Amino acid sequence: MKTICLYSLLALLPLAPVAADEVKRLPGGAAVDGVEIKKQRDSVVIRMNLDLTGMEVGRNRSIVLAPVFRTEDEKQWLPAIEVMGRTRYLYYERNEESLYTDNPYAVVRRKQDTEQRVDYRVTVPYRRWMNRAELFLGEDTCGCGEVAKGNSIPLAQADLAFIPRLAYVSPQAETRKTRALSGEAYLDFPVNKMVIYPDYRRNTAELAKIRATIDTIRADKDFSITQISLKGYASPEGGYAWNIRLSEGRTDALRDYLVEEYGIEAALFRTEAGAENWAGLRNYVENSDLTDKEAILAIIDSDEEPDPKEHRIRSEHAASYRTLLQDCYPGLRRTDYTVDYVIRGFDVEEAKEVFKTRPQNLSLQEMFAVAQTYRPGSEDFNRVFDIAVRLYPDDPVANLNAANALLERGAAELALKYLEKAGDTPQADNARGVAMIMLERYEEAESYLDRAAKAGIGEAEENLTYIR
Repeated sequence: MKTICLYSLLALLPLAPVAADEVKRLPGGAAVDGVEIKKQRDSVVIRMNLDLTGMEVGRNRSIVLAPVFRTEDEKQWLPAIEVMGRTRYLYYERNEESLYTDNPYAVVRRKQDTEQRVDYRVTVPYRRWMNRAELFLGEDTCGCGEVAKGNSIPLAQADLAFIPRLAYVSPQAETRKTRALSGEAYLDFPVNKMVIYPDYRRNTAELAKIRATIDTIRADKDFSITQISLKGYASPEGGYAWNIRLSEGRTDALRDYLVEEYGIEAALFRTEAGAENWAGLRNYVENSDLTDKEAILAIIDSDEEPDPKEHRIRSEHAASYRTLLQDCYPGLRRTDYTVDYVIRGFDVEEAKEVFKTRPQNLSLQEMFAVAQTYRPGSEDFNRVFDIAVRLYPDDPVANLNAANALLERGAAELALKYLEKAGDTPQADNARGVAMIMLERYEEAESYLDRAAKAGIGEAEENLTYIR
């Protein structure tokens, strides 16, 4: 399997931290740089360097530096820094309740003509609204608990939303796209006859079923029939040897009918005599409400030869036998048919057109090639993988890629259902780890991603960076 990395445009942005190295200055003289906003599991860490050297604070005054993390609709005040003049600070030392701010990050006495810095670092619980929140720093210069208009500057905007790194897998190319259509036909024959009469009893409808299957394949210019298999069964009444001849002769009769009807070469047919349909009889009896069905099942399951079995059922269970003869045996006389065919290969442009109307004609590899022509995460991109997994519901690669497409949209719960069938590859472990991150189950995420990273999946390393 070949791993393919399909990044959306958003995936080209930085993964977690947002840093601002530009120095920004408040009206009161404080300078800020080294701003960093980073998500760590279920918390957000906010850091910045505050340079108080340029501040001038009166002896009896305080200036409160108040950070706030906010959007248009939500906000969270962060612990503030209160910078005091000399006299004000002495008063604070004697009376700690004299602070202008509750629970400050730091209380600093401003020493004039002295370089002073504060390394600010706080951790707050993560909320989804914080993904694109902006960090501001304001000044309360009046000691009234308010930041005056114009005394607030933007520091940095967060980009905390988890952008998953996903490892798509290119399916193995089919060297020969083989497909098959199958069905059952219940043809009626006059007693002991081996000739098909198209208008006899229900034969018109039953032959139409077979013709419809063949016509479906022949009508598509991209299909070529490679083999038609016919297997005929007889019901158990009468002698076993004769029933074998009947099943053989009637199967050959159907082959001859189709050869003449379509002009198909006889060499394309493979015929097989299924003899007496005891499996069908057993299934009917087991699901019936016959009062003596357990005894009949015991006879069917015995090691006796077919003729003695049939004789015992007929003689020991006469009433039930008459029911079987009327209601069950006609359904046992059937022909199973399978039409094998191949589909030609398509280049990418052809495949895009075929996908619109006949996606079942494409291989998984061809559908993957179509997906690569669309922007990751787009509606067309997602639709390709959604249809691919519907057409190949048990294929591990189809399930993995469908799960990845869902994770692109943040649909972790839905993705996990497909990942149940995605196998135990490192790429699947990476996808499971991404789903666990989205569900905030970080211990499980780390376990999956660590295993995938050790197997050489670079995307897993990047996803690990987000949670570590």
